[in-house]
Amino acid sequence: MARKKGEIVVPTKPVSRATEITYFTFQSYDKNAGLLQFQIKDQDGRPTDLFGATVRLLMFIYSGDEKKEFPIFDHQIITESYLEGIVKYPIPDMLLSYEGKVDANIYIDFPDGSHTDNLAFTFTIEKSVIDWDIQLNGEYYFKDFQQLLEQVKAESAGVIEELLGDVKEVVDHANEQIVTMNEEVEKLVDKVNEASQQVENLGRFKRMYSNSIDFFMYDFSGNPNIAIADSDTFKWGEGGALTYENGEYTVVMDGSGRLVKWNTNPETSVYLKDKTQYTMSCEMYVGADYTGDVTQVFANYAYTDGGQVLIQTSRLPRDVPRNTWVMVKGTSTIDYQGREPKVLYFTWQTVSNTTIPTGTLKIRKLKIEEGADATPYQPNLLVKPYQISKLPLNENLANKEQAFPISSRQYLVYSAEMIEPFIANQTYTLTLKGRKPGTQSFRVYTTGPNNTSNIGDMEIVEGLADTWRLTFTPTSANLNGSASPSTLQIYQFPQATMGQVTIDSLKIEKGDIATPNISEHRYFGEGIKDSNNPNDYSWDITEEYIERRTADQIEKSEKEQEKLFLTKTEASTSLMDLTTPQTVSALKKFNGGLLSNGINVGVEYAEAVTTDKYNNHGAVYLGGCVWLTWETLGFSNPSGWGRESTIRVGNDGHTGFTYPDVPNIFGGYIWIGGSCLPDYTDGGFGAYHITVSNNFDDARQPIVRFIDSPTTPVKRLAVRGFALVFAPAPTTNSKVEEN
Repeated sequence: MARKKGEIVVPTKPVSRATEITYFTFQSYDKNAGLLQFQIKDQDGRPTDLFGATVRLLMFIYSGDEKKEFPIFDHQIITESYLEGIVKYPIPDMLLSYEGKVDANIYIDFPDGSHTDNLAFTFTIEKSVIDWDIQLNGEYYFKDFQQLLEQVKAESAGVIEELLGDVKEVVDHANEQIVTMNEEVEKLVDKVNEASQQVENLGRFKRMYSNSIDFFMYDFSGNPNIAIADSDTFKWGEGGALTYENGEYTVVMDGSGRLVKWNTNPETSVYLKDKTQYTMSCEMYVGADYTGDVTQVFANYAYTDGGQVLIQTSRLPRDVPRNTWVMVKGTSTIDYQGREPKVLYFTWQTVSNTTIPTGTLKIRKLKIEEGADATPYQPNLLVKPYQISKLPLNENLANKEQAFPISSRQYLVYSAEMIEPFIANQTYTLTLKGRKPGTQSFRVYTTGPNNTSNIGDMEIVEGLADTWRLTFTPTSANLNGSASPSTLQIYQFPQATMGQVTIDSLKIEKGDIATPNISEHRYFGEGIKDSNNPNDYSWDITEEYIERRTADQIEKSEKEQEKLFLTKTEASTSLMDLTTPQTVSALKKFNGGLLSNGINVGVEYAEAVTTDKYNNHGAVYLGGCVWLTWETLGFSNPSGWGRESTIRVGNDGHTGFTYPDVPNIFGGYIWIGGSCLPDYTDGGFGAYHITVSNNFDDARQPIVRFIDSPTTPVKRLAVRGFALVFAPAPTTNSKVEEN
C-alpha cells in the first residue's frame, strides 16, 4: 500500500525544461510504501488522454562521480486513469537499497506517432537508521562460507566446534529463508497471474450508452441525482420575472410581492420512497442589488395535494457574500403519513414578512440524493438528454400496433399480444410510464390455464417521472394451457376503487435490467473498468446512429432531387392537351389533384348510390384505354369533350348509339367524359348506365370491348385495352380488390 506519495504535475507544453527539484526524500526502509504519482496535463490545463499512450521513465543514480542508468520495467509504470492522465510508479526495493540523489525524466509516446519530452526532476533516497544498525552487524550477516572456512582453520579445535554450531544455526536460518523465498515466489506468481488477467480484461472493455456526452464538466464521484429539473421548473409564481439560461434560474424581484416560484408539472415529478432518508442541495446567488433579508430565502421539495413539504434546504446565512454562488442543503426522512402524493415539485421562495424585497436572486444545480450527505452536483443521467444505459437497447416485445396514450377507467387497462409468446423461466422486465390514483396498483397478468395468472404489482422507479417497473419470471404454471400465451395484461387493482388510469408508453424486454424505451443511442463509451462515472469511458458515435443519419441524408437528398426535377418539368407537364396525343412524364404527380372546370376528377373510386349520382364528377384514366367506375354512371355531353377522342357519348348525329373501338394508344391519355347527370335514367341517348358484371372483380385486369344497348340498361361491360398503369388510391367505397 502506498503510504508515502510524491505527487508531480507533468506539463505538456513548449517551455524551457529546467530540472524540477521535488525535495521528495524516500527512506531505505520504505518497503512497499513509496510512490511517485504523475498528473499529466495538456497545454490548456486539462488532463491528457492517455488511451493508447506509453509513459516512459528514465532514472539515473550515482556511484561516486559515475552516473549510471537505473533499470525500469514497463510493468512498473501503472496508468491509474487514462482519462484523468494519472500515472503511478511504486518505488522498488532495488532502488531503496541505493543512497543518494536520483535524476529522472518522463517521456510520453502517443498512439498517433508523436512523442513528448515532458519533465526532468530529482528526488533523494536516504538510508534509514534501522538499516545502519543492521550494517554494524555485517560480519555476522554477510560473511560468505569461504571466509567462514578460513576462520575455522585458524581457530582451535574448541573454537571449531563452537563455530560448527554456528554454521548449523546459519544453515537452519538459510533453510528458513528458502521456505520464505518459495512463499514469496508463489505470491509473485499469483501477482503475475492477476496481472495477466488484467491484461486479458483490457480486451473486454466495459461499455456505456448515452444520447448526450455533455457531462465532462461534472463530478460523478458522489451519489446519483434522482431529481428532474428543466427550464419550466419555476414557471409559475410571483415576486418578479424569471429567466432561465444554461441551467440557471434568475429572478429580478420587482417589489410586487414575496418570492414564490414553482411548477406542478407531472413530467418532472420524481417519487421519493417513504421512510427513506434523502438530501436536497442547490446553489443560490444573491445579487449586490438585493434589498431583502437573505436569511428568509430557501428552497424545498413538496407534493400535492396541499403543498406538503418533504425536504427543505437551510436558509442563507446573514453574512452571505454577494454576487457569489453558495450551496445550501437539507436532509429529511420521507413520511407521507398515509397520504398518496400526486405531483412532487420544487419550490423557491422567501418567508412572508413585512418587507417586500427587490433585486436579483439566482438558483441552480438542484439535486436530490439518497442518504444524509450532499455530494457534488451531477445531472440525472436517466432522463433526456442522456438516457444512460449499461446495456445496448433490448428489443421491445410489446405489441407494435397498440396506440398510446391509453386512458381508461376500466378494470382491465391494457391487453395486447406481444410479438412473441412468453417463455417459461425466462426473466422479463416490464416498464410503464403512466398515472393512476393513489389507491390503485398496476397489476400484471399472463393468460394462464385459469384465463388469467397474477404475475405481480409494478413498483415506482426512482429517478424517472411517473414510471413503474416489474421484473418477473413466468413459470410453467403461469403459462401451461393458455389459449393466448403471447398476451400481456395490466389491470388497475383493486377493482372496488377503480379510477382514471393513463398509460403513456410501455416496454417489455428480456432480462432483469431495463433499457430506455427509445429507438437508438447516439453514443457509446468504452472503459477498462465497470464504472458509473461516464468520464471513465472514451466515447464515440454508435453504428446504429450513423446508419440512420446516413439513411436520413440519402432520403432527404432524393427528395430534394425529385423536387428539383419536378420544378424543372413543371412548365411542360402541368398542362396537358386533351384533344391531341401528348407524351406525359412518368414521374408526373398530381399533388394538388387533377381538376376539370375546378372540380377534382382524379380523387378516388366511388360507388353510385341513390343519394349520390356523381353530380359534378368526371372521369380520368391514365395508362390504358378507359376509366372504369362502379355500378351506375351516366354521361351526357352532346358536343362531346371525348368526341373523336376516345368514346363518343350521346346524340351526336349517329343513327344509333354506338361506340367505336377504343384506340390502342400506349403511353396513356386523358378522357373527360363530361358531367354526370343528377337524375337516373334507364336508357336513351341523354344518359347511359354502365354496370360492371361478368365477375370482373378487379377492374384493373385487361378485358375485351364494349357491348352497348341504346334502349335498356347495360348489364355487361367489356373493354379492350391494357392493364392499368395508374389509378387514384382506392377507398372504402371503391370495391377494389388489392392483389
